[in-house]
Amino acid sequence: MCGIAGELAFPSADPERVRRMTAALAHRGPDGDGFHHEGPIALGHRRLAIIDLEGGAQPIFNEDGSVAVVFNGEIYNYRELAAELAPRHRLRTVSDTEVLVHLYEELGVGMLERLRGMFAFALWDQKANRLFAARDRFGKKPFLYAADGHRLSFASELGALAASGLDLGAIDRRALSDYLELLYVPAPLTLRTGVKKLPAGHYLLADDRGLRVERYWAPPEPGSAGPATRLGSAWRHETRKTLEEAVRLRLRSDVPLAALLSGGIDSSVVVALAARELGRGLATFTVGFGRDDDETPFAREVARRYGTDHHEIVVSDAVARDGVEDAIASWSEPYGDSSAIPTHAVCREVAKHVKVVLTGDGGDELFAGYGRYRWVARIPHVPGAASLGPLFERAPIGRFRSKARRALLAVGSGGEARQRALIECFSLHERRRLLGHDARVFPDAGARGASLGARPSHAQDVDAALAFDLGVYLPDDLLVKVDIASMRFGLEARAPLLDHELAARVVPLAADQKQDAHEGKKVLQTLCADLLPGNILHRAKRGFGSPVEAWLSGPLRPMLEDLLRPSTARVREWLDGDAIDRVLDQVTVGKGNGHQGWTLLALEVWARRHAA
Repeated sequence: MCGIAGELAFPSADPERVRRMTAALAHRGPDGDGFHHEGPIALGHRRLAIIDLEGGAQPIFNEDGSVAVVFNGEIYNYRELAAELAPRHRLRTVSDTEVLVHLYEELGVGMLERLRGMFAFALWDQKANRLFAARDRFGKKPFLYAADGHRLSFASELGALAASGLDLGAIDRRALSDYLELLYVPAPLTLRTGVKKLPAGHYLLADDRGLRVERYWAPPEPGSAGPATRLGSAWRHETRKTLEEAVRLRLRSDVPLAALLSGGIDSSVVVALAARELGRGLATFTVGFGRDDDETPFAREVARRYGTDHHEIVVSDAVARDGVEDAIASWSEPYGDSSAIPTHAVCREVAKHVKVVLTGDGGDELFAGYGRYRWVARIPHVPGAASLGPLFERAPIGRFRSKARRALLAVGSGGEARQRALIECFSLHERRRLLGHDARVFPDAGARGASLGARPSHAQDVDAALAFDLGVYLPDDLLVKVDIASMRFGLEARAPLLDHELAARVVPLAADQKQDAHEGKKVLQTLCADLLPGNILHRAKRGFGSPVEAWLSGPLRPMLEDLLRPSTARVREWLDGDAIDRVLDQVTVGKGNGHQGWTLLALEVWARRHAA
């Protein structure tokens, strides 16, 4: 797990620019750095040493030095790949990085089909005078780039590209609209017009003739297997084996590792299977807010069952208040998901003990765990109901107005648009007040819903919601959060449930095989019934958000007012001041939508630190 940076420029790259970018990524790789410059290519690397501590420094080359790679992530099946390659290549290390250069020599771009892991890498082919870069299937590892016609610069974070001294362009108001709607900026956009994200499951090829981006993998289509698929004993046996292998492969490490344990089914299954492999003593960590509804008792029960070395972290209001600006500023691109705060806190604590941690990320998206999927399945279809939504925009801001508007949009919509009504932060009407004519509906949302025809079914709505989460929410929100929060402290986070072979078996199942009217993850419950007690297997899903409404009307109110009220606030250069004040007037007294205030606060903190 590391940070990468580089530049391709003809006839010659600027190595000093790459050194500046690499230095800005030091937190991602505190164990060392490495550089390579030859003619048009300059590569930089910051290393967090996990595999082959002595021999895995990067860049790594093939035998004659004609192929070089810088790599961020882990290739979990590297031992099997190395065994295949050894008869035909001279392997100088026992690192997972080296298999990349030799696989490329044999398969070219086709090498991506052989990789089982999380990765973002940049590979220089001297003979072809070409750069080949790729990002893993689910988008666990980031890759951002800026291309201006004669130069391509890339890095693991937007802040590193900013440190290069390049002009990254103006604020992209399309991306700003997406951020206000979703709390994050989906790929391929960033908030700067001159920078793009390489989307999950894509690769990039660049040479002196130009640049092209291609998709090599897409998530399986939810529901594509049809309702007739039988989940018999053979299917359950093979799927359980795939799940066990996914966990086992992610235990490969030359340093100690731990696991995050919330007490929910996802992280509990990961801990159970990891403990079976490693034996008693696996370190586990849970986080709570010191409230009555904390999940710590459930995590404690799982920890006792499997004899883990368990740690509990409490994020109090005082801790949150003192650390919130530092946590928000860790994101070199605005990020409005309030769960960033506890994630930041737990990663900071875990990093004091280990360098690798397992997570339960991906279980909700693969196995239909979110409660909103049940809402999507139950809400009736009433064509035209959404047209009544604007009536509520004229009502005073308040929770009733927000809930009524969302309900009308959901009832009158189908597919992804139905889910969007349940998750959007600022409505389209509110975004228009803030942004004027630049406000838009995120373009992918509703696309599948629109194709369902005049009479969409509830099953199609659930499948569309799952597809949106797998293709947008997961890579551009949840995995961004985990990557930035963990790498801020030199911690590697691994997600065994986000294994593409496991996804191929469970994502295509019909919606009613994954959930019923009361709970989701029915398939995971069946697969792992022997691992956990019933109260853990059937626990209701709990979020990992922060109490933002209480914070912003209480201990964080002065910060919110001081940063956003003045006419000199940076966000007032981009958004309508009266519309901002309308939000603040309500949020600071505990009314309205606290997440709207939080989203504006996160944007302002970012602007002051990163938007020069």
